[in-house]
Amino acid sequence: MILGFAVMAILALIACALLYAAEKKVKDLGNELFKERALSSTLRNEKHHEWERAEILQGQVYALKQDIADLKAQPDQEFKELIQEQEDELGFGHHVKWRSHRKPTALTYQMHFDMDVNGQRILEELTVRFKRNAFTDNERETCRRLGRAEVVDFIINRINTANDPRYDESLELAHMEQNNE
Repeated sequence: MILGFAVMAILALIACALLYAAEKKVKDLGNELFKERALSSTLRNEKHHEWERAEILQGQVYALKQDIADLKAQPDQEFKELIQEQEDELGFGHHVKWRSHRKPTALTYQMHFDMDVNGQRILEELTVRFKRNAFTDNERETCRRLGRAEVVDFIINRINTANDPRYDESLELAHMEQNNE
C-alpha cells in the first residue's frame, strides 16, 4: 500500500511538473502572440499612414499638373491680349522701345569672362579660334586675322585691368562720364 501511495505521489509530481511546463509554454506563446499582434498593428498603422500620404501627394501632383497646364496656356492668352492692346494703342505696326546702355566697365568684363565658368569657356574658345598665327603671305589675310585677335586681346586687357589692385570702378565711370562715352 505504501508503495501504491509512493507511485501515486511520484505520478502526481510528474503531472504537476508537466502541467507547470505546459502553463509556462502557454504564457510564452501568449506573450509572443501579443508582441506579434502589436508589431502587426504598428505595421498596419504605418502602411495606412503611407497610403494617406500617397493619396495626398497624388492630389498635389494632380493639382500641380493642372497649374502647369494653366500656366502653359496663360502666356499665349496674355501675349494675344498684349498684341491686341498695342494694336489698339498704335493702330498699326510695331512699337519698339530703345534703352540707353552705358559702356561696360572692366569689372563687367571680369565678371562675365573671368569669374563665370561659361564666360571662361567662351573666352578660351575665342582665344583658340581667333588668336592663332596671324601672319600669312597674304597681307589682307594678315590684317583680317590681326583685327580678329584684337577683340580677344581687348577682353583680356579689360580683365587684367579689373584684376589690378589699383583699379577703381568709380574712377573709370567718372572718366566715361567726362568723355561722354
